[in-house]
Amino acid sequence: MTDLVAFWFYTMRFIASAILLCMLIYVGIRMAISTVADDKAKYKKMLVDWVCSLVLIFLLQYMAIAVIYVNDAIVKSLKTVIEQMNFSELMNGLVLDAVLGVGITGMVSAFVYCMLVGQTIFFFIAYINRMLKVGFLIIISPLISVTYSIDKMGDGKAQALNNWLKEFIYTILIQPFHCIMYIAL
Repeated sequence: MTDLVAFWFYTMRFIASAILLCMLIYVGIRMAISTVADDKAKYKKMLVDWVCSLVLIFLLQYMAIAVIYVNDAIVKSLKTVIEQMNFSELMNGLVLDAVLGVGITGMVSAFVYCMLVGQTIFFFIAYINRMLKVGFLIIISPLISVTYSIDKMGDGKAQALNNWLKEFIYTILIQPFHCIMYIAL
């Protein structure tokens, strides 16, 4: 999966670079033929936004890597908490109580065990969805950086980049909260 995402990321980065080159040519031609000072100022601002887009193409991947490393560090620290709790012994005791328990203890243990199995299946499906979503967000990140300069030309705001950042960070950093929920249950 990572090789496929890397291949498409590099392909999209190449396409985004080509689009930025076309935009540079357009802005350069417009700057050269404009005679009004207001137009020249507008095109100089467009050129600055273009440079920001170019920088974003190459820096956005490092920001994504940093967010993933922070997430991994948090999850690894939560893993040590789970290992200290003797989680496997708790699960073995729960299964024994569910199978061998009589009365209310056996019923409650079976219910809790079924809830844990259901939660594990839910997290499995959620993480397949999360893996696909993160892969897609990484693949489109170069195109998002191209839209930065286009958005800035329109209304002076970069909504696409802001939305991408929020969605990417949320999708990555939801994992520690899922770990905490799993530990709590």
